[in-house]
Amino acid sequence: METTTTSKSLLLIKWGIIGGLLSFLVSVVTQYSGLAEDFSETLGWVSFLVTFVINVTVLFLALKEVRAQQGGFLSYGEGLGSSTLLGGLWGIVAGGFNYIYINFIDDAVIQKQMDLARQRLEDQGLSESQIQDAEKITNMMLGPGVQFITIVFVTVLFMFVLGLIVSGIMKREKPMFDE
Repeated sequence: METTTTSKSLLLIKWGIIGGLLSFLVSVVTQYSGLAEDFSETLGWVSFLVTFVINVTVLFLALKEVRAQQGGFLSYGEGLGSSTLLGGLWGIVAGGFNYIYINFIDDAVIQKQMDLARQRLEDQGLSESQIQDAEKITNMMLGPGVQFITIVFVTVLFMFVLGLIVSGIMKREKPMFDE
């Protein structure tokens, strides 16, 4: 029984690292390709779709491996719990890489985001005092620590919701009278 729990945890750690790295790479590619500055509604949907496909694929593969490791059986509760734990691990990895990236590799990212936000506020016709008030709040929200917490929280929530669906698809209950 102990080896199953340890093995399942190790599998989820492996898939959490894979998912976190993929998420971080997608965000870096978006930043460096200039897509973040040229953001449009269409691009937002494309970005969401790519992220969604990656998340569903990684979650499916992780639950498939957990199910195979448990003799081909996975209850709905185990799948949902594993999905949520995977989301936490995934969020910590993605948020950690984001924190390191912002603090040590490209600290100008936050200033670029602030400049972009200021331009959008000016385009909306807000007054200078309104823009300054908005910049204070935006600056606080764009801090690396707040971004880390936000990434972890949103990833756990998103993977929980995806887990509700994918766990239902992946579940295979043990027969009741099977020994």
